[in-house]
Amino acid sequence: MNRLLQLFFINLFLIFFAYAPGNAPEKQNLQYQLRIIEKKIAELEVKLRTNDKRLKTELESLDKIDRQLKLIDKKVDLYNREIKRKRNRVIYLRSRIDSTQDSSHKLQDIFKQQMIFAYKYAQGRQLDWLLGSENFNQAMRRYYYFRKVSHLEKSTLNKLRSLENKLTETESKLNAELNTINKYLTEAKISRQNIVEKKEQKNRIIQKITSNKKLLSQALNDKKKSYQRLSRLIKNLGKRGPSPALTPKTKIEWENLTGNFSKNKGKLNWPVNGKLLNRFGRHKNPRLKTVLNNTGIDIRSRRGTPVRCVFSGVVSLITYLSGFGNTVIIDHNDRYYTVYSHLDEILVNQGDFAESGSTIGTVGETGSLEGPKLHFEIYGNNKPLDPQKWLKKIRL
Repeated sequence: MNRLLQLFFINLFLIFFAYAPGNAPEKQNLQYQLRIIEKKIAELEVKLRTNDKRLKTELESLDKIDRQLKLIDKKVDLYNREIKRKRNRVIYLRSRIDSTQDSSHKLQDIFKQQMIFAYKYAQGRQLDWLLGSENFNQAMRRYYYFRKVSHLEKSTLNKLRSLENKLTETESKLNAELNTINKYLTEAKISRQNIVEKKEQKNRIIQKITSNKKLLSQALNDKKKSYQRLSRLIKNLGKRGPSPALTPKTKIEWENLTGNFSKNKGKLNWPVNGKLLNRFGRHKNPRLKTVLNNTGIDIRSRRGTPVRCVFSGVVSLITYLSGFGNTVIIDHNDRYYTVYSHLDEILVNQGDFAESGSTIGTVGETGSLEGPKLHFEIYGNNKPLDPQKWLKKIRL
């Protein structure tokens, strides 16, 4: 719990900082507020060190395991690429060896035919062939050319055999390297499987802890605060208008959106492929007898699935919110906003103009207790709207 509260106050400070004009008195005021926040965090940590300690440790351990998995995945990917490269090299060398062997065999066949010819027909005739020359010089030339052709053929055959031996030796070395890399790859996969098993074990422990009534109730209460905090954030965005840091081109594109968003009610594409997990509105938890007001919808999807902008607009804010994780807010003008939370990777920058259908990030589970999902919201005039009334009618 102290971790959640700590994130809450840090996020609150970041929100204050995002809207500060930058003059010295307000900076001093922010520093004063930060000191007060740090003091409150210290006071709360003393009171709330009981139930959250183990959860915090397990979550930190899980984060380290996730990092290990990413590193081992990179390692496996590198091994696979190296194996592919060396296999292609072996295939190329094998074709060279086959071609060289083919040439060598053809040359050997020619030698055999010459030997048979010499044995059957040429015995005793070489002298006649030389003596049949018109003069001594012609005889010497004939003798020289005969020796030259014979020597050249033998030399070519020797070179082909030498090349074949070198290629075969190189192929053997590459195959040995392939065996070594395959061995490393197998070891890496075994290590990865061990890490995956550790992660599954940690997830079971975390699931057991979070299933505790008190911790789950605290998480739900924090979720309520997160909803309220996000609503306040949207209101502040509406008050300040477009960011003054927008380029002239982006500002013109944003201004041209006037009146367009409202015309597309019921026509917007869904931000991600997946299964609808939680609908818009109030939901009662029968086990805890608590009510949670969902100001958006939750869509379960695989981690890494592309998240797309439902309508053109300016990336107004990128932040991390407790209960929501990595969050992107897009301003569509006319005080309409869309919110995308629990992202893994964020692929846009604040101030960018995001086209309709463009990828702004990927599905993750930052700030989520329900695994990988996308939390999606639509705001109009500072009020949360039911996204399903704005999105295309599809069966989820």
